[in-house]
Parts: sequence; C-alpha cells; structure tokens
Amino acid sequence: VMIHFMEAPCDDSHQKNHMNPLFKKLERIAEKKERRVIGLMSGTSMDGLDIALCRLSGSGPETSFELERFTTVTYPAGVHHQLIAFTSAAFLDPQLLCVWHTHLAHIYSDYLNDALRQWRVTPDEVDLVASHGQTLFHAPKHKHNLEGMPHATMQIGDGDHIAARTGIITVSDFRQRDTARGNEGAPLAAYGDYLLFSTREVNRILLNIGGISNFTWLAAGSDTFPPLSFDTGPGNTLIDAATRKHFDGMKYDKGGGLAARGKIHYKLLQLLKQHPYFKKPAPKSTGFEVFHLNWVEQCMSDYGIELPAEDLLATLTRLTVDTVSDQIRLILPDGEPVEVFVSGGGAHNNMVMKGFMESIDPLPVSTIDALGVSADAKEALLFAALANELVCGKETRLHLGKISLPDV
Repeated sequence: VMIHFMEAPCDDSHQKNHMNPLFKKLERIAEKKERRVIGLMSGTSMDGLDIALCRLSGSGPETSFELERFTTVTYPAGVHHQLIAFTSAAFLDPQLLCVWHTHLAHIYSDYLNDALRQWRVTPDEVDLVASHGQTLFHAPKHKHNLEGMPHATMQIGDGDHIAARTGIITVSDFRQRDTARGNEGAPLAAYGDYLLFSTREVNRILLNIGGISNFTWLAAGSDTFPPLSFDTGPGNTLIDAATRKHFDGMKYDKGGGLAARGKIHYKLLQLLKQHPYFKKPAPKSTGFEVFHLNWVEQCMSDYGIELPAEDLLATLTRLTVDTVSDQIRLILPDGEPVEVFVSGGGAHNNMVMKGFMESIDPLPVSTIDALGVSADAKEALLFAALANELVCGKETRLHLGKISLPDV
C-alpha cells in the first residue's frame, strides 16, 4: 500500500480564516491609523488607581498622543492598608497574596468599567488596556545578593482577569518582560519617555517624583537606546509614611504645608544621605523595601535624635530634593541647554518643587503639563504607549508586556 501525502498550498488568506478571531482583532488594531488605549497605574504610594484614556498613533519615536480623559480613583482604607501591609510584612501569607493578585484585578476592572460609563465610552470603543499592576517588591541582583539568582520584581493585579471582566484586550506584566531580558525591570519610564518626549532640538530631563524618584535623560538628537534612566532614591514614600504616622487621617503632606512649618535637622539629613544606594553608579533601581520609615527611625534611635513631626517632614522633604538634584547634576553636559519636566505627586509639593528649582538653578523647570499631559497622568500614559508599541511597533527592543485576551 502506498500512501501519498499532498502538501497543502501556502495560502495566507486560508490560514487567516482559521485564525482565532481575537488574533484577527489584534491584527486589525495594529493596522489602524490610531488606537484608543487605557493606561492603568498604581504607584508606590498605593493610594489609588490612575486611569488614562489615550489616543495614540504611529510607533517608535514617531508616536504621537492625545490624553482624552483622566481620573484617579482613591482606594478604600482597607485596600490601601492591605497593600502597604504586603510591602512591610516580614513574612507573607501565600494564600492572602494569591487571592489579592486576583482581587486587585477585579478592583481595577470595576474602577475601569465605572470610568467608561461616566465618560460614555463603550468597551468596544477601546482597543487596549495597559495595566502596570501594583508593585509589591522589587529585587534586582544587587539588592537580594542571592548567588546565581536573577533580577526579580513582583506586581499583582492579573491581566487575564482584567481582560475577562472588561471585555478589552489587556497588556500587563511590563516589568517581567524587562527582567526576562536580563534588565532590572525598573525604571521603565525611559521607554515611554523615549517614545513620547524625545526631541532633536534640545536635551530633556523627564523627572518623576512618585513614591520613588527617577529620571530619564533624553539627549537631543541621540539615537542611543535605552536612554539613561534610573531611580535616584526616595520621592514621596518617606514623606507620606511620616505624615500617616504622625498626623491622624492624613495620607500625605498636601502641598508641603506641614514640612513648611518645620526646620531641617541637618545632622539627620547627612546621616540619611550616607545610605550606600546614593553612592552606587547608575543605572540602578530601588524601592520602598529599602527606603522605609523604619530605616529613618532606626537612624534617629542610633544617634539619639528626637524631632517634632514637622521637623521630620522638613528633613525628609529635603532628603528627596538633595538626592534628586545631586544625581541630576552628575549627568549634566557643560554649556548645553537642558529642559527639565517634573511629574508625579511631588510636582504638587511646593516645598519639593521650590527646593529642587533652587538646587539646579539656572536650568528651566516646568511640570510635564507643558508637554500636553498632566503630572498625575504621565505614568498611566507611558504604559498606554508601551502597550501601543507592543501591538504595532516594529522596534522589538521596545516590546514589553504580556497580552491577555477576553472571551470572544
């Protein structure tokens, strides 16, 4: 008996007819002239979810954007306290962590669906969701010091559940993809800053003062990739923690008003600035597991320092100012114009902004609003841009994230 095998013709149209319809939809999204992408971001302050509805066109350095709508949903006290507890616990309950990985995704989905209803936008009118998730721990090699172990980072808020509950294709786990390439997984702002804010005309510094501060250096006309970007150290995390502890019912020092009533304790400031992280060469990354209030209080105890709460806030605010400005001055080129744009919660802290502008004078400093996006919305926009790049960008080195498909 002879059996004859016939080779099937290579027919792309035939193959596409058998393609998963959601893959077909993804292909159509990639081919559109512009895409509507929702960015979801919850930072190291862990106090709420930023939701940015963005309109994006192009890819790579030719990406253009419009921020259509933006809102921040404040977490209930129970959610905020549990997320903070995860980051400060010596030992984690694996069952609780497992459940919250899913539960937080449900919270995100509910907030997103509510925002769409308020904006009168249907899920069918949104192409992608880009969800950063909530970072609970960041562990590059230089931090964990475990021989033979890789860079690692952990974000919760599962993308599959967001896709299932919103009906929108979801991109998540951006940082995992970066560590899979052997990078530290932070900061990722450099990728988005490069896509949206680089220019051939002038050098730019994109500074984000969130819980942790980081900046991206965008040299004028440079094709260097990735651009220099790293964490400088604490941003708002220590200020927020001290405010929560010493002022009942307050989550942060609004406008820096409490710090403005205090005096800087320069001995404590110098002791805190001796932390070895500040002397590490860039690029580098850190997190709230390194810069936390227990570290500050231990330092105060070791040297017998007692301070009024306002003085402590004034000192921690100056720590943020000094460590950010010191790192920026190290990379400034001689005699070249540089523009500085600030985003994150620190952009609303008058004491931080005043001190920072004085420290790097005469460089011009503006908030990121001058480039067409609010200081609060920038990070959610950046992850929307990364999702856009994953789906339609040709530059594979910019491809980050995992794609989760909803039910057909």
